[in-house]
Amino acid sequence: MTRFQHILSYLLFALHVLLLFLLVFQEKVNIPLGLQTIGRMHPMVLHLPIGLLLVTGLFWVFKKEFEGENFEKLLKFVLAITAFTANIAALMGFFLSKEEGYTASLLTWHKYAGIVLSFLCYGLWLIDQPSTKPRIFTSVLVLSIAVLLVTGHYGASLTHGEDYLFPNSKVEADIVFTEDTPIFEAVIQPILKEKCYQCHNEQKTKGGLLMTTLAGLKKGGKNGPIWMSGNALQSHLIERANLPLDDKKHMPPKGKTQLTPEEIAVLSAWINDGTNTQKTLKQLAQNSPIKAYWGKNSKSKTAASTDIIYDFEPANEQTRQKLNTPFRVIFPLANDSPALQADFFVRQAFKPEQLAELTEIKEQLVVLNLSNMPIKNEDLKTIGQFEHLEKLVLNNTDITGENLSSLQSLTNLKSLSLSGTKQTKNSLAQLAKLPALKQVFVWNTSLTEVEVNEIQKQFPSIRFEKGYIPTDTEMLKLTPPILENEDFVLSKPTLISFKHPLKGVTIRYTINGQQPDSLSSPVYQKPFELNTYTVLKAKAVKAHWYASDMVEYVFFKGKYHPKSVELINQPNPQYMGEGGNTLINLKKGDANDFKNKAWLGYREKPFEALFTFDTPIPIKSVMLSLGRNIGGFIFPPTSVEIWAGTAKNNLQLVQKINPVQPSKDEPVRIDPIETTLKEGNYSFVKIIARSVTKLPNWHNGKGQPGWVFIDEVFFN
Repeated sequence: MTRFQHILSYLLFALHVLLLFLLVFQEKVNIPLGLQTIGRMHPMVLHLPIGLLLVTGLFWVFKKEFEGENFEKLLKFVLAITAFTANIAALMGFFLSKEEGYTASLLTWHKYAGIVLSFLCYGLWLIDQPSTKPRIFTSVLVLSIAVLLVTGHYGASLTHGEDYLFPNSKVEADIVFTEDTPIFEAVIQPILKEKCYQCHNEQKTKGGLLMTTLAGLKKGGKNGPIWMSGNALQSHLIERANLPLDDKKHMPPKGKTQLTPEEIAVLSAWINDGTNTQKTLKQLAQNSPIKAYWGKNSKSKTAASTDIIYDFEPANEQTRQKLNTPFRVIFPLANDSPALQADFFVRQAFKPEQLAELTEIKEQLVVLNLSNMPIKNEDLKTIGQFEHLEKLVLNNTDITGENLSSLQSLTNLKSLSLSGTKQTKNSLAQLAKLPALKQVFVWNTSLTEVEVNEIQKQFPSIRFEKGYIPTDTEMLKLTPPILENEDFVLSKPTLISFKHPLKGVTIRYTINGQQPDSLSSPVYQKPFELNTYTVLKAKAVKAHWYASDMVEYVFFKGKYHPKSVELINQPNPQYMGEGGNTLINLKKGDANDFKNKAWLGYREKPFEALFTFDTPIPIKSVMLSLGRNIGGFIFPPTSVEIWAGTAKNNLQLVQKINPVQPSKDEPVRIDPIETTLKEGNYSFVKIIARSVTKLPNWHNGKGQPGWVFIDEVFFN
């Protein structure tokens, strides 16, 4: 022990001299990258001196319970380790303090208190001698524990927010949001508060970004503004959220609570809508994802809705859980309320029987959201069975209004949304027999303003919301045309159909890959046929309106279907899709959601897969359907190799191409790459696609490896 104490005395002296030196010359000290990594271990190490110092205090209080000189040796050893770990924690904290993003005042108090604590622990070790008066040791020990509490308080405030250790006893009252509340306050700010404030507050402004104030959000951080009004995909906030989870620029960082896909969609919708911080909830369209999110997640739907008391029995919990699917969600309107809401998602997954299944909870169903679903007139009879329904959303469905009389059994219905459907004055007149009906939304219908005003006079107890109608002199931008097709893999000749909710709009399109213009490109007049790989581009134009943004759709076709697929290299564990079957199941991925199971993602290893056919096939070309999200580090592969043959172990290289790499950021899209093969019959085809090893200098992730995402492979 004597030799240990002798060596430790020199080590502790040297470490504290180093700590004092760094403190004196801190303005001139630059921390190298390696020490920055050590500094980030400060939160892990600091718990050691805390625990050891408290153990020392317990030993000292109960020292009479111990006998002999072994207690003195044990206490001396614990004091030595306490002094050593306190010094190491202080050094690591000093290294960490040189990074950006911490409030100066809190950081200064925490840093100096930590250094004082280190010297106090060192002092405890020095004065613990037989000749030292117990009163002196006790005083220093009590002072050390007091400084420990102060240091911990400021450290916790830096990490978790001010007054974390000693919280303010004042309890904030729940805020009640109504439809007159600004969207930013009711929806956007709560999301940011839950997922972003921890690292971007007044005490800890990582990256120079303060998100707790509107001024700080608008200013942005060291990388500039976090959003680009009207362009979510090019906004830092959305780009960072869409990066792969293990990417160091992904936000929130790995290990923190992540933004959900629904929250990302809400933030994107708000940014695309112009980031207006004063726009209120009632100004949103009924089919807005922001309004739907608020309706499901707000503490109070409206000031009045929470006062409603329902006298029917709650639904069986097992029944409710059984009815919940990835495309249909059933949830209570409020805690402990028997009233339920049902929301449907993904138009192509809808089947009429899914609506009929809700008759199991027809007593409890109060809100039904079928927006954008292929609901037809005959489905209204099923809806008419939900006798307690108060709110029904049928926006952009296929109903024509002819059978609205089927809803006359809904005596509790207060709100009906028919935006984007085919309605007439006569069809709306059928609604007059609904005794509780208070509002009907008829945005983007064929009804003219004059017709809406006439029917409003006819039925004054019902408010008909016609939405915003521009004047003849006002120039607005059209929304893009809507493609009615839902399948982008052509198994047979397929008719392509467009629509637009606004009357008098002309849709211009191209199928040769060129940009459509407002004058010479073909005009869509009726459905046209496609039967081969096609890049379809379209835009909407109208006199006295700005043309819409262009939309692009890629249609694929494969003549030959492999029997099986073997993934020679496995994808990244986060993006496993459905294994090899992902590539031949004819399920196309969404370029705005690379986390769904239609995609395989590769970064650490090249994409390498072997496709097996029943018999030799005269394959002439291979097409890869790839994702492209430059901001999300998803690039075209640097090379694509096709190996083929009739024997699995004797394949030959039949084609190799090097796709053109982007020279700047580009829109997110599906990126097809086709290769032509040497003439021959092949039973086995192996494809290797290598990802970018180092992103270019112009990219904000320069030097890092890129990703390759693939969802389908087609053989022709």
